[in-house]
Amino acid sequence: MSATLGSPSSISLENLIQVLPQTSLFATEQTAGTGWLLSPEPYPLSNSQWDVLNRLGSCLYRFSHALDKLSKTAQKEPELAWVLNLFEAGKPDTLLNFSRMNRFKSQVPLVIRPDLLVTESGFALCEIDAVPGGIGFITALNTAYQALGFDVVGKDPAGDFLNMLLAEAPNATIAVVVSDEAADYRLELAYLVDRIKAVYPAIYLVHPKQITLVQNQLGFLDEAGEFTPIQLIYRFFELFDLPNIPQIELIQYAVKKGLVTCTPPFKPHLEEKLVLALIHHPRLKAVWESLLSAEDLTLLKSLVPETWILDPAPIPSHAAVIPPLYFGEKQYWDFQHLGHLSQKQRELVIKPSGFSPLAWGSRGVTVGHDVSQEAWQQALNTAMGQFQQTPHLLQRFMKPIAEPYTYFHPTSKEVIQAEGRTRLCPYYFVTGESVALAGVLATTCPKDKKIIHGMQDGVMRSCQVLM
Repeated sequence: MSATLGSPSSISLENLIQVLPQTSLFATEQTAGTGWLLSPEPYPLSNSQWDVLNRLGSCLYRFSHALDKLSKTAQKEPELAWVLNLFEAGKPDTLLNFSRMNRFKSQVPLVIRPDLLVTESGFALCEIDAVPGGIGFITALNTAYQALGFDVVGKDPAGDFLNMLLAEAPNATIAVVVSDEAADYRLELAYLVDRIKAVYPAIYLVHPKQITLVQNQLGFLDEAGEFTPIQLIYRFFELFDLPNIPQIELIQYAVKKGLVTCTPPFKPHLEEKLVLALIHHPRLKAVWESLLSAEDLTLLKSLVPETWILDPAPIPSHAAVIPPLYFGEKQYWDFQHLGHLSQKQRELVIKPSGFSPLAWGSRGVTVGHDVSQEAWQQALNTAMGQFQQTPHLLQRFMKPIAEPYTYFHPTSKEVIQAEGRTRLCPYYFVTGESVALAGVLATTCPKDKKIIHGMQDGVMRSCQVLM
């Protein structure tokens, strides 16, 4: 795959805006109202990066199933009780019991989106998102760049998304249910639904409060009060937020009775960031070797940085930290002692695992070398103090490489050249047993930023493979 037409010198901001979807998802004055900048060209992927992206989706799909099996085994095997305690921390019994229903027995999320930082040594996989935003954005951007002649990764993410859902529930009436907590993503999901509706009218964007049950059929009421039954829900809300979701009892009742299918499934252990720490854990070496191929395990270990779970429990004097904590030539046996690390040694990140309102959108993240000694110590204390409710992770800070990129200036509309750091978000859609790469969303931020996300001076764009 390669660029076939168009180049930075031949594409203007007006060209790009003209082919972007005519929706407020992208405002006509650059991206005023959304806060993201636009680039005249997609992000260029090397052949080696392309090779990893092609292998990673199926690997993560099998990893999801392995995690599910680990969770089930941990419920029965006393030696894995510590894993079960991590998966259950802070979750209500009602959710845990619901997640263990036979109806969910083999279900895993159908959309898999890892966050990959582009570093000097390759990709660093810092998170796996089971309820990711951005599907609407990558659909819109792919549409625009293809109209300008670029051969981008993922031809039709919206069509792939529809095929994925229909494979789960053929001929279903589909409701994409977006909660208030996830309202920041409503605009892009509305665009996605509208794109799909042009070829498959039986898909709707629905607020949870519209959901109702009529004659043992789950459905929703539109503005005119007309009832539409549904057979499939694409859940765009987090499990920690269930108590705040209107009509969630009806949704769960309908799922329990088999009146409706819901994806992603209500399995909180598949939405925990702490699973990254388990990949390297020596006590799980034999477990992973029994559940994953050597090739999958090698790929995961090569991509996931060293990650620890901030457990405040004291470690016996005859034991070692698992895995060992080394900073420079010194080894540590107590997370509390990390509060005294120098700024240079604090190239570490603390973040909540998953079942928390602070666990998404870069909230709750502390970058060690970006804060004072006092703030770092406080972050450690807070994380360990919340262990029983919200386990936190400690992860090596992986610094993305600084690369040249171009973007349109928001007022002059001229093409600006700069250096920035990039995060790639590939979107893998599971259809049956097949895993397809539907698109890759690149977010590039100025090189002085420690955390890469959709910020005001960041650029969001599609990707292409340069041969």
